[in-house]
Amino acid sequence: MLIDSELEELICCYDDSFDSYIVPSTVTSIREWAFSGCTSLQSIIIPESVTSIGSLAFSNCESLQSIIIPESVTSIEGGVFWGCESLQSITIPNSVTSIGNDAFYGCESLQSIIIPDSVTSIEYLAFSDCTSLQSITIPESVTSIVKSAFYRCKSLQSIFIPNGTTEKFKNLLPPDFWSKLVEEKDCIESDLSLPF
Repeated sequence: MLIDSELEELICCYDDSFDSYIVPSTVTSIREWAFSGCTSLQSIIIPESVTSIGSLAFSNCESLQSIIIPESVTSIEGGVFWGCESLQSITIPNSVTSIGNDAFYGCESLQSIIIPDSVTSIEYLAFSDCTSLQSITIPESVTSIVKSAFYRCKSLQSIFIPNGTTEKFKNLLPPDFWSKLVEEKDCIESDLSLPF
């Protein structure tokens, strides 16, 4: 593992033989592409000292199964988990305000995700090709969803939105998603007729 002389930035992983790794508590940032292509990596522990994770940092870590992002991180950058085809669970903390372009592109094993109420934007292709994704919970805090954010999520059955936010999400979600997939969480009566 290559870490800068101040022991604050994790620069890159040059050894693909290990299946788990604990990021040192001195590290405050994980550089772009740092773990990209570490195909044996199954789990990683990121300490609260880390405040930023660069674009594509874990891209194509095809054996990575789960990860907890610490509360110190405020954004999920573009392509961070691109191609993590074994990723089954991800914990997004309440500190995160945006989910970047292609952030979870091709995470084929991800079945559900809850977006915390700190997030305001979900960007281009953020969950594209998450072919096993069945449900997603979107909070009222979200004000921007790029139309293609859930492109080719062919197993998606339910997008949960908070009760009373019908009109808001009509403007944020594509018409085909609205008519087929959205249901209001904890709602007793709904003006939607759902096909399932």
